[in-house]
Amino acid sequence: MPQELRNLDAFAETKRLIVVAAHPDDLETMCGGTIYQLAQRGIEIFSVNCTLGDIGTSDAGVSRPALAARRLEETEAAAELLGIRQTFNLGRPDGELLPDLALRAEIARLYRLTQADTLFTFDPFWTGQIHPDHRAAGQAALDAYMPSKMPLYQPAQLNEQGTGLGCLERIFVFSTDRNPDVVVDVTAVYTQKIAASLAHKSQFPEGEANLDWLKEIDGSIGEKISVTFAEQFKQIDVW
Repeated sequence: MPQELRNLDAFAETKRLIVVAAHPDDLETMCGGTIYQLAQRGIEIFSVNCTLGDIGTSDAGVSRPALAARRLEETEAAAELLGIRQTFNLGRPDGELLPDLALRAEIARLYRLTQADTLFTFDPFWTGQIHPDHRAAGQAALDAYMPSKMPLYQPAQLNEQGTGLGCLERIFVFSTDRNPDVVVDVTAVYTQKIAASLAHKSQFPEGEANLDWLKEIDGSIGEKISVTFAEQFKQIDVW
């Protein structure tokens, strides 16, 4: 770990933040405490889930369309709790996400549409990122950064009302252990993080009993800065 770790001040210049994740509940569990605090500061936050999360159950009696519909509803409930302005779902099948050219274009369009200046996404390069959808979402989110700024890339996107060239200036990856340099104390807002996570009832049917793993992760990160719970990020330098 670096000797000097930044906190929420790392996002002091952020005005519009977009979070690109793979599944409903990724944002809430990975960075929900940070998101809530940034929303409380007046930052506009947009949530993007690349997949429908339609295989995320151990109940074989549930149909994939029914589960997808439920997870979309849960996403909206969680977003309201965290103060997220708008959510998007790109509709890809769960467990089959690839960082292909079509996904890149869809994400670039959202960079242009939201005019976000800051991106949060999965670290696709961390060797511990064993979920292929997480790797794919992070890779596609990073790959969309540069072309979104180029006027000859997918020019039809620029004809949409309110859409301009991408203007991302900062990228932070979560779910990483590659020398994270931002650690945010989320102890004071942990109740909100847990509530937003539990809004995904299809994933956590037994309530907080299903989140012991999350508390263990956030507790171990918190130890790095001598607090109870924290979330960590690594900033990726961009030009």
